[in-house]
Amino acid sequence: MEERGLRSNYFFALIKFALFLIIFCFLIELSKEFFKEIKSTQDLKVDVFFLSVLSCLAFYIFLADLNNFYKKIQKFFFRSSFFAFLFSSLLIFFGIGFFLLPKVLNFSFDRDIFLFLGGFILTSHLVFIARETKGSNFIAFIDYLFLFSILYVVNLILFGLYLKVAFRIDLGKVIIDGVKDGVFLMQNIFSQIFK
Repeated sequence: MEERGLRSNYFFALIKFALFLIIFCFLIELSKEFFKEIKSTQDLKVDVFFLSVLSCLAFYIFLADLNNFYKKIQKFFFRSSFFAFLFSSLLIFFGIGFFLLPKVLNFSFDRDIFLFLGGFILTSHLVFIARETKGSNFIAFIDYLFLFSILYVVNLILFGLYLKVAFRIDLGKVIIDGVKDGVFLMQNIFSQIFK
C-alpha cells in the first residue's frame, strides 16, 4: 500500500514538473517582454530598479534576514497563507497610496523612490516565497519549482500594475507578447525534443 502511494507521489511530481517546464517558457518570455517594456518607458530609470533589487539582496545577505519581519507583515494583511504567498501586501498598499495621495492632497511624489520601493518590496516578496515554499526532498523540490514559477508570474503582473500608477507601461502588450513568445518557445522546445 505504501509503495502504491509513493508511486502516485512520483507520478504527480512528474506531472508538476512537466507543467513547470511549460510555465517556465511563459515565465522567461514574460520576463523578457517586461524588461523590454520598462527599458523603453520614458522616465523609468532601469538602473534605479536594478539598484533596488540588488539593495534588497545585499540587505538579506550582509545585514539582516527580513523574512520573519516580512512574514509578520503578510500575516497582518492576509490571514490566509495562500494570499500571503500570492500577493505582496506592501506593494498593493504603496501602489494604492501613491495613486490616491497625490490626487487627494494635491502633491507630486518622486517616481524614483516609488520605483525603488516597488523593486525592493517585489524582491523581498520573492525571497519570502522562495524560503517558505522550499522543500527538502525531490517531490517537495518539484512542488517548489511549480509553485514558485506560478507565483513569480503573478507577482510580475502585480508589479506591472504597480508601475502603471507612475509610468506609462503597456502591461497588456507585455502579457500578449509574452504569451505569444512563450507558446513559440514551447513549440521550439518540443519540436527539438521530438525531432
